[in-house]
Amino acid sequence: MNVSCRRFKNTTIMAKLLKGCDTKMVNLEIAHCTIKHHAVLFALFAKYTIKGFGEKGKEVIYSGVENYGHERGKRMAERAIANGDVLDFVNYQAYGEWVPEKDEMEFGILKTEPEFVSNVTKCEWCQSWKKYNLLDFGKYYCINIDAAVFNGFNEEFDMKATSNLSFGSDHCEFHWRNPMNKDDIIKLTQKKEKLGTSCTRNFNFHTSHLLHSMSKTLNDRLFEDAQLIINKVLQEYVLLFGKKYLDVLNRQY
Repeated sequence: MNVSCRRFKNTTIMAKLLKGCDTKMVNLEIAHCTIKHHAVLFALFAKYTIKGFGEKGKEVIYSGVENYGHERGKRMAERAIANGDVLDFVNYQAYGEWVPEKDEMEFGILKTEPEFVSNVTKCEWCQSWKKYNLLDFGKYYCINIDAAVFNGFNEEFDMKATSNLSFGSDHCEFHWRNPMNKDDIIKLTQKKEKLGTSCTRNFNFHTSHLLHSMSKTLNDRLFEDAQLIINKVLQEYVLLFGKKYLDVLNRQY
């Protein structure tokens, strides 16, 4: 084989390799996780942990949600501090990391003083758990996620969810133990306008973070049994959504 033929052959092989890489990259780009993927992934963690370990499994899941929520809240706080902002209730709301897609969520305000009380009458997490017959496991996310994020943002903060859609109520209700007067609302509006989308992360990121955080809690609490559960979780997740929705999480968090 002469030099020109070898060059042609090598070029052809390289083209095929690059074509394969391009296809893989396109597949990763197409995979766009939403609240649905985040919700189902959590519910699968709860399903296999609780089925395998009963009451101990419930405690592990509670700890997993608390750890995950604290990590989210601390990340929000770090951004606020980096911008020179105090860790108050206004900035907690301003530095939120996610926004729903159209028609996924319905939020409301029940009162602003002496305590801010909000509600949710439509929730994509809850809808997703119902759709995939995982509500009995997904509902454990709702017990402490909001309090964990809130406390992660500021250790002095505490709130309480008094009702949850996932436990059969007609709405979720959140008591934030902080007021929100007219001046606060103006400050919040201005701060959100200033921040824009700089704090927002997509659900590829959030789902990847959930996978990483829950896996760490399971490893810390269940030791060698953890990987068996994680494997079952990922197998069913891939069965439901396809491998590309798992592959896309590997480069996000």
